[in-house]
Amino acid sequence: METLLTPPNYFKNPQIKSDKTDALMEQRLKWNTESSDKRFVDMQKNFESLLLQSNNHIHTVDVKVEALSSSVNMMGNQITKLATIIEERIPKKTP
Repeated sequence: METLLTPPNYFKNPQIKSDKTDALMEQRLKWNTESSDKRFVDMQKNFESLLLQSNNHIHTVDVKVEALSSSVNMMGNQITKLATIIEERIPKKTP
């Protein structure tokens, strides 16, 4: 009787081992896929955050450049006025 059961076990055991290996590989692949998906979502959130920060910084720099530009224009006008006043008050020497 033992010899009759031996051939089916001989064919059955490798199949069971193969099924276990396949199940483990499938589970590992599923975990890797989920992990990769999570990492990509986290990276996307980080990039969106960095983009928002860079846009805010660019806007701040633009505002400051505009303020500096208007200050320089105002100072230029004041210098022109001062130069005019100085020219009027100090007579030019004639040779």
